[in-house]
Amino acid sequence: MRDLELIEKILINEGHIITIDQLNQYLAEYKDINKKISTLINKGLLVRLKRGTYFISKIGSLGYTSISNYIIANTIGEQSFVSFEAALKYHGIFDQGLKNFRSISQKQYLTKTLEEITYEYVKVKEEQYFGFNLEKVDGGNARIATKERALLDLLEYKRSINTVSLVLEKLIEYNSEIDIKLLIEYAQSFSQTTIKTLGLLFDIAQIDGKKLEVYINKNSTSRILNSSDTFSNKWRLYYDSILENQKV
Repeated sequence: MRDLELIEKILINEGHIITIDQLNQYLAEYKDINKKISTLINKGLLVRLKRGTYFISKIGSLGYTSISNYIIANTIGEQSFVSFEAALKYHGIFDQGLKNFRSISQKQYLTKTLEEITYEYVKVKEEQYFGFNLEKVDGGNARIATKERALLDLLEYKRSINTVSLVLEKLIEYNSEIDIKLLIEYAQSFSQTTIKTLGLLFDIAQIDGKKLEVYINKNSTSRILNSSDTFSNKWRLYYDSILENQKV
């Protein structure tokens, strides 16, 4: 059987993700199964997601729709949930195309790129592994962060003027869809810089941040970025004045 016909048969019967035990059944006629798997990988028809699990690449000539990126992200990282911009996109408050699906994980997983999409993982401590739900996506279910957790992850783990500005934009535009009480509850588990940054963004977005103030350390000073040079005495935070241009 030709390789393309073999892959098509597996794809139809098993879908895009297949275990080594399932794969062995389709390759039983080959004397050296490991060699055959290597050949399929070298041809780009099969991709190793993790030990014992493989992904069948999208084959344009077959016209199949690729499996959900959220499910792939969960499959690569068994102990992870998708967050950051990808989670916001799932919840309908981020409309740009994505080339990177970033996840929060309990283990360190290697970054993988499949079909021009990169899957990246940020390892956190056990007590910081929260704020996600099992959501329905095309082809099944996936662990995806809540809107509130995704916004905090952007401030904590991918902090830049662009991500801070993005969080501010979402707080302004989707205020009614974001659970501010939950956001403050989650924020307690994050760094002082993230808590103070969130407080500043609340002020700019005209959101009541009094309940957040009790969690800041007034005896310490933080910076959003090393280059931040405008000081907020209320939040004990150096920030970039360009953020104020996004005022409501």
